[in-house]
Parts: sequence; C-alpha cells; structure tokens
Amino acid sequence: MIGGEARVWGLIAACARRRAAAVSAQDACIACARALALSGVGVSLVAGDRLEPVQVAGRLGRELLEAELTSGDGPCVEAVATGGPVLVADLAEPVCGRRWPVFTATARAARVRAAFAFPLGSGAARVGVLVLCRDRPGPLGPAQRTDALIFADAVWTLLLNDQAGAAGQPLPAGALALGPQIHQAAGMVSVQLDCAIDQALVRLRAHAFAHDVALTEVARQVVERRIRFTPDPTPQD
Repeated sequence: MIGGEARVWGLIAACARRRAAAVSAQDACIACARALALSGVGVSLVAGDRLEPVQVAGRLGRELLEAELTSGDGPCVEAVATGGPVLVADLAEPVCGRRWPVFTATARAARVRAAFAFPLGSGAARVGVLVLCRDRPGPLGPAQRTDALIFADAVWTLLLNDQAGAAGQPLPAGALALGPQIHQAAGMVSVQLDCAIDQALVRLRAHAFAHDVALTEVARQVVERRIRFTPDPTPQD
C-alpha cells in the first residue's frame, strides 16, 4: 500500500488499537466518520432485491439507514444499481424530492442534510454500499472523495474477513440487526393480507411513512402483534 491507502489503513488500525480489539469493518466506519468530519456512516449489503444494513457509526448513521429501509430508494439504492458513487451535497435541493421523495422526506426529518453513497465490490459484482452523511449541506472535496473510495474498499475487505471468522459468534459492537425483524414482519403481513412478501414490504413501508415512524419500529409492533394489517375492502358494484 502507498500514499492514501497506507494513511487510511493506518487510521483504521489506530481505531482498533483504541478499542483493544482486532481490526474490523466497524473500525473502518468509525475512522471514516472521524477522518471526513461526518455525522454518520452506514454500510448495507445486497440481500436479494433489497439492501440489508450491517454496520453503523456516528449519531446520524442509524437514522440514514432507517430512511433507506423505510423508503426503499435513495442514494444507496441508486449507487448499487448504477455501480458509481451518488453524491448529494444538499438534500434540500428540489431535485432530491423529485428523485427520491420518500427517502428525502424521511432523511431530512432525521436532520440528514447531505449523503454520499459509494458502491462496494468490483466491476459488475456490486455487493453493497458505504454511505456517508452530514447534518449540514456541502460537498465532499476531491481529497475526501478519494479517501471515501479507499474506505469503501477497506470496508468491503474487512466485512469479508469479519464474515469468514464470525460463524457462531455474537454481532460485534456497531453491527446492526435491523433486517431479520423486518423480514419476519413482512412474512406475517403477507399471511394477513394473502399477498407476496414484496407487496407486504410495500404495505409496511407505506404505514411507516404515513405515520412518521421508522420501518424497524413498525416491524417490531407487527411481530409483537400490536399492529395487524387487513385487506383493503372490495369495491361494491
């Protein structure tokens, strides 16, 4: 490694030393947030036709991933679809509301003002996304964009390492378990509505957005049987 790569990996290693733990993807997220003066960092991996949050750092990281989950759209989804970075310096710009209406409204309600998504993987093998956010508008500078790309490569390398050694182990600090409960809730709603899982997920997202509640909270209430969905009434002739 030379230049920027050596410096970025040095920051990641220093973060692990402060935790007195082996270097992990969580250290890359924390180091990225500190080095680029970010309010939050999140990592999601592709799981079927959706993104599954797996890591978060910074006070706005979870809120950003919640917005991604609730909306099913946004810079993260677009970065994976296109294979290139999606850089949004100001979510207050009208184009953002037109491009990703639900994500933009949800993220701004959580005080996210700028978001920058970098796909993970190589070539056509896009396996996830590293997303950065700030609580103020403004672009990443050229040097920051370069560092973000190096952090994205580091995150993916360390996630592979974490997964290889994590069989049967508890989730590390900073890891997220948002997805499983959402999948469980979607399964329950699909039975309640006699519909496909994807349609059930759409109903969950719509309920979350309509009631200004995080998707994970709606899922928890469904699993705890505090919310039950009923089919739409059949129109009468």
